[in-house]
Amino acid sequence: MPTFISQSVPISHKGLNGGLNSSAGPLYLQDNESSDLQNIDFDKFGSILKRNGYVTLNTAAISATPCDGLFWAEFTTAGTVTRKAVSVFNSKIYKMDDLDGVWDDITGASITSGSPFQFEMYNTNLFMTNGVDTPRNWVTGNTAGVASVPTGLTTAKYVCQFNNYLFYANVTVSSTVFPTRIYWSALRDTSTWDTADWIEISKDDGQEITGMKVLSDRLVIYKEKSIYNVYYTGDADIPFILPGGGKSNSSVGCIAPFSIQEVENGHVFLAPDGIYYYDGMNSYKISDKITTTLTGYSKNQLVNARSLVYKTKTRYMLTFATTNVANHDRLVVWDYFNNAFSLYKGHTVRSLATFYVSGIDERPYFADNAGFVYRMDTGTDDYPSNTQTAINAYYYTNWKSYDDLCDQKGIPHVYIYYEGSNSILTFAYSYDFETKDQYANTINLSLGSSVYGSAIYGTSTYASSGGSVIRRDLTGRGRVARFKFANSTKTETFRIDGFGAMAHLETQA
Repeated sequence: MPTFISQSVPISHKGLNGGLNSSAGPLYLQDNESSDLQNIDFDKFGSILKRNGYVTLNTAAISATPCDGLFWAEFTTAGTVTRKAVSVFNSKIYKMDDLDGVWDDITGASITSGSPFQFEMYNTNLFMTNGVDTPRNWVTGNTAGVASVPTGLTTAKYVCQFNNYLFYANVTVSSTVFPTRIYWSALRDTSTWDTADWIEISKDDGQEITGMKVLSDRLVIYKEKSIYNVYYTGDADIPFILPGGGKSNSSVGCIAPFSIQEVENGHVFLAPDGIYYYDGMNSYKISDKITTTLTGYSKNQLVNARSLVYKTKTRYMLTFATTNVANHDRLVVWDYFNNAFSLYKGHTVRSLATFYVSGIDERPYFADNAGFVYRMDTGTDDYPSNTQTAINAYYYTNWKSYDDLCDQKGIPHVYIYYEGSNSILTFAYSYDFETKDQYANTINLSLGSSVYGSAIYGTSTYASSGGSVIRRDLTGRGRVARFKFANSTKTETFRIDGFGAMAHLETQA
């Protein structure tokens, strides 16, 4: 044992919800930030949690092919609301009633496999575009047919409704591609189109339209390196204008059409150098803390990123691929309440969507490349292709110097505050930037006793919900130290509320 030449100092570590910071040097992370994590969520009060799992919606594969679209459709007819899940697999469009696990074919006019669909609800119709086929529409009770379009229009990449008009963007008309053109329908009438009702968004500037989405009083048009705003005038002859050309102050554009989501009165989207927030005129980069992580993903697959917003838990989720394949195997999660990033591993994602069951029960779903759709954020395990699989979750703290970069330190005790569960937590620690766990032991998170080697320490309950605190004795010493909490066992989970370190800030060398 080292000889201590200073009094022990109790240090509290509360508020672990700063999220991943993979970009800063190891000495520059904030005390609440993580140097490395996986499959971790944060609550609004500072705790860290092992993420929930996912389960299959359909227990048998629709087809052994990737999903080309997933959407939650809500129709209002004569005051009655009808809600359906919609998916696209292998040249077919499906709907599901009451989330009963059975997908019904509603294809109608044939579609091209392998071309992802964008969806938009308007005027009791679900409109669908994929940039390859003529736009489709579906009214509940019918099969999906070819939608009404401007004369000569054969394809559109994007569809959106704004101020009771339907818009198509990045179109092909009479065999000519117009990548910067938007068309709009007649007012409240998607069956009527005037071939003169279109606008070019900065024509021939070397960029194409990469998406469009309404934000407050404007229709935001995204291009690869710029963003434009279209405004409604109320004039029947000239209903839409681009004041001053319409170009916003944003210095970046969007490269991934399916990354655009509305979050907290703005848009979040993926640009070439990271994730940005657009407030209607300016864009702000929000992903600086994980730049190192993002640059490690496949650049060729960025355009295929998929996203959703999970408002109940203030999460924006965006997919990435670790290799150059369209089956994205990473989810980057931005908790916009805590302004914290996490990483999910264990999903294979081709489409994402938020379902609103009964109109108010918000649930995140995703579809894969093997004919399955899954409900996320439920249970303790993952079920890829309906096979129970453990979630491998871990959280590393920052490297803690305790305001002293000169002397070696001994930390003889830590006190861990946790929520009780029938789980075994791995607790590990290392010194002086060692990449591997130098010391590790397990903690039984049940509200009974915990085993540490051959010794048994009691626990103290500190919360009516079943929280407890337990002491762990540490060995070793170093100038900086890092702690880890982990679990990778089926049916098990954990929540850590904080920990205290009884540190001797100086020891004899």
